[in-house]
Amino acid sequence: MQLDHIETFLDIMESRNFNRTADRLGVTQSTVSARIRNLEQAIGSELFLRGRAGAEPTAAGRRFEAYARAMLSTWSQARHDVRAFNRFEGTLRVAAQVGMTRSILPGWVETLFQVLPKSSIHVESDYSPQMISDLSLGNLDIAVVYAPRYLPEISYDPLMVEEYVMVSTSARILSEVNPDTYIRPGYTVALEKAHAVALPELAIGRLSMGSETLAEAMLRRMGGSCYMRSDDARRYTAERPSFVVEGAPALQQPVHTAILARRKHERSSVEGFARSIWPLCPWKVRSKYPIVKGDICRFF
Repeated sequence: MQLDHIETFLDIMESRNFNRTADRLGVTQSTVSARIRNLEQAIGSELFLRGRAGAEPTAAGRRFEAYARAMLSTWSQARHDVRAFNRFEGTLRVAAQVGMTRSILPGWVETLFQVLPKSSIHVESDYSPQMISDLSLGNLDIAVVYAPRYLPEISYDPLMVEEYVMVSTSARILSEVNPDTYIRPGYTVALEKAHAVALPELAIGRLSMGSETLAEAMLRRMGGSCYMRSDDARRYTAERPSFVVEGAPALQQPVHTAILARRKHERSSVEGFARSIWPLCPWKVRSKYPIVKGDICRFF
């Protein structure tokens, strides 16, 4: 099995056409067919049903797709790590929740540069399910997630609790919030549950958003009320005519660090990351979770 076979397979999964994939990859149609045929022989299953309308993946083809993407990702990461070996002592691959991109994450990256001066650092933002999947596949070293999914190979530690507050373009107090222009926070399961308990009268709204970035964009466009991270709320109310709604309860979102359990003993990378993010956590939150010093960084 060769990497170009995997790349060809994944391109056909998108194009659904052997000829189109040949054009996109700059090879002949017979080359594409030969690669898929060789791949099918190696796997022992037919991956595509060919027809005049194009190529449709079989059940085996759909199942193989995730493994194919993981193989390409692993190869890409391996090349990067080996190339970096001559310049750096190690590579740290970190990801954090999308909601932290504008506020906390840049500060973490800046501090990581100081704490790990001899390491290569890769940083990205994503949602909890994908970050946990990437950790399991070995494509990440450490992730900061909102929603842990407990797997035997992943170890979680509480890091902090983020506070969400209600912001409105028209209402100064909770009784003035218009349910018709209210955006219910469906950002995470934990926030949805906390919201349903704290504000049952607003739990069934006309509009719900699964992304806080999208909720803010809609607030800019249409006005109304929604929940934001406290840091984002301060920024938003300073930039635009709006208010933090008095009397609206604050909602709390637990945040966790996630790492492969077998890497818990790697003190340098874990402690380096911990030292970088700890001073940037809100003081009233991080005071609840002092670091226990030792071979393993833990948060409580």
